Amino acid sequence: MDQTWGVVVLVGLAALYCLWYVLPNPLRQRLGRMHRVLGRAPSCRSDCGRCGQCPGSATPTHTQPEQPVHFHPKR
Repeated sequence: MDQTWGVVVLVGLAALYCLWYVLPNPLRQRLGRMHRVLGRAPSCRSDCGRCGQCPGSATPTHTQPEQPVHFHPKR
């Protein structure tokens, strides 16, 4: 019986995470007013600092220069 409740809790938490992941940004910002962790986008982590959009990261750490893509015709 305990194992069943454990599975129910884990599946419920996974379902809530899936709903939060697809939540539109304005609703996520409203949740952020209650607690700042709830307002973050799913890809924002405090340790990455790659995009420069998370609070606390001023600029992106590294950017790769754009390179053209060349397509060669089949012969």
